[in-house]
Amino acid sequence: MLETARDLAQNEPGSLTVLPMRADGLVETVALEEELGRGDVGLVSLMAANNETGVLTDLTPVVKAAHAAGALVHTDATQMIGRLPLDLSEVDVDLLSLSAHKFGGPQGIGALFVRRGTPLPFRPLITGGGQEKGWRAGTLNVPGIAGAGAAAAAASRDLADDAARVTRLRDQLEHMVTTAVDGCRINGQQTLRLPGVASITFAGAPADAVMAAMPRIAASDGSACASGAPTPSHVLLAMGLSREEAECTVRFSLGYATTEEEIAATAEAVVHAVHQVRAAMAPTAGAAAH
Repeated sequence: MLETARDLAQNEPGSLTVLPMRADGLVETVALEEELGRGDVGLVSLMAANNETGVLTDLTPVVKAAHAAGALVHTDATQMIGRLPLDLSEVDVDLLSLSAHKFGGPQGIGALFVRRGTPLPFRPLITGGGQEKGWRAGTLNVPGIAGAGAAAAAASRDLADDAARVTRLRDQLEHMVTTAVDGCRINGQQTLRLPGVASITFAGAPADAVMAAMPRIAASDGSACASGAPTPSHVLLAMGLSREEAECTVRFSLGYATTEEEIAATAEAVVHAVHQVRAAMAPTAGAAAH
C-alpha cells in the first residue's frame, strides 16, 4: 500500500500523508481526524489487518469520519479475508482489495470490490480493451476467477471454527515461548488481532540468527513481501520499537492446516534457538563491555 501510494503521489508533491501508528499497532485516530478536518482528503486507505502483527483496524469509525469529510475509503483486506468474517453490508467501505491465495485460492488472482455508485476518478490500471468495465483491460483469467470463488465458498463454510482453533493454537505458541524465554514480548494489540499471526521480539537475539538456528521452522523477520529486505520492519519502527528490537523480531504465521503437534515442536525449536543464539553472542557482548 505504501509503495503504491508513493508512486501515485510522485507527480503531486504533498498529496500523500502517512498516518502515524500507536505503540499497539493501531492507527492514530487523532491524526486521521486532523487530516480529514483539512477538507481536502480524497481517499483514506488502511489495512483491515496488518500482515506483520495481525492487528485489526476498526474500520467503522474510520469510514464514518471519512465520509463525513467527503473522502472515499479503501481497505486492503488481503490478510483478513478467509480468516475472519467481514460483512460489507455493515462495514461501509467504498473499495476493498483481496488476494485469493490467502484463503486457499490460486496464486496470481485477486479482486477489487467497488461499492455500487462509488465515483472512481482514477485511470485504468491497464488500458486497451473494455474488460472489467474499462478499469482493467486484458483477457480475463477465467480459471483463476473460478478458483477464487470456489476457495472463498470453501473457506466461508468453516470460517468460525477455523478462526477459533487457530486462535487457540497461536495463544498456545505465545504462552509456551514467553514462559520459557526471558526478555521476549508479543507485539501489537492483543485483543484485536488475526487468529494466525504472532510477532515476537527476543531481546538480544537477532531474528536472522534465530531463524538460522531452527532450520525446520518456517518463520520470517518481516512480511513475506518484504523478505530479503536489508532494513528492519517499517511497521515495527512506526510502532516505536528501536532498530535493534525490530531486528530481533520474528513473525510466525499459522493456518487451517496447523496442528497442536506442530505448535509444540515449533515452541521447543524457538526456545532452543533463542537460548543458543544468546549463548553464542554472550562472549561478544562481554568483550565489548571490556
